[in-house]
Amino acid sequence: MARIPLVTPDQFSDAEKPAVERFLGTRGVFPHEGPYSTMLHIPAVAEKVDSLRRYLRDEATLPQKVQELVMITVAREMNCAYIWHAHAAAARKNGVSGEVIDNIREKRPDAGLSEDEQAGVDYSRELLRHHKVSKPVFDKASASFGQRGTLALTNLVACYAVLAYNMNAYEVTAPAGGAEPALPV
Repeated sequence: MARIPLVTPDQFSDAEKPAVERFLGTRGVFPHEGPYSTMLHIPAVAEKVDSLRRYLRDEATLPQKVQELVMITVAREMNCAYIWHAHAAAARKNGVSGEVIDNIREKRPDAGLSEDEQAGVDYSRELLRHHKVSKPVFDKASASFGQRGTLALTNLVACYAVLAYNMNAYEVTAPAGGAEPALPV
């Protein structure tokens, strides 16, 4: 159970309803779990965060496989079981090997990553752990993804960190079950 009541469709003021409608227009369903089930208490924030998330997911300079790898790296680094639940199976579906997924989940040494995949993982970890990125790691990411791709990578890490912070702060739990083993947190 989350630390605050999950948002319900009948609780919005007239001033908030346009943001709620725009949010629901892109999502299709009212959130009953996950980050937006609490973030929607401030509809404009939920709308803007989701807009950024959707934009970054469509950013073609960062391959989908790398995006999913970055998302599970954020989940592991931030101990966010919900993001892990939402993206570990998607990472596998997008070509991330089971060995890589298992190694990230269990915090084992990296193995089996391509140069671009390693660049994305190293960049994500360094940004989350140290709040900045060293020149060698930055240069490696830039060589792999270019200037625009590195900007997309930075903002993808930041966007999923915002989602993880919200889920962790409000203790939004991952649903039971799933195609991949749960994240040990």
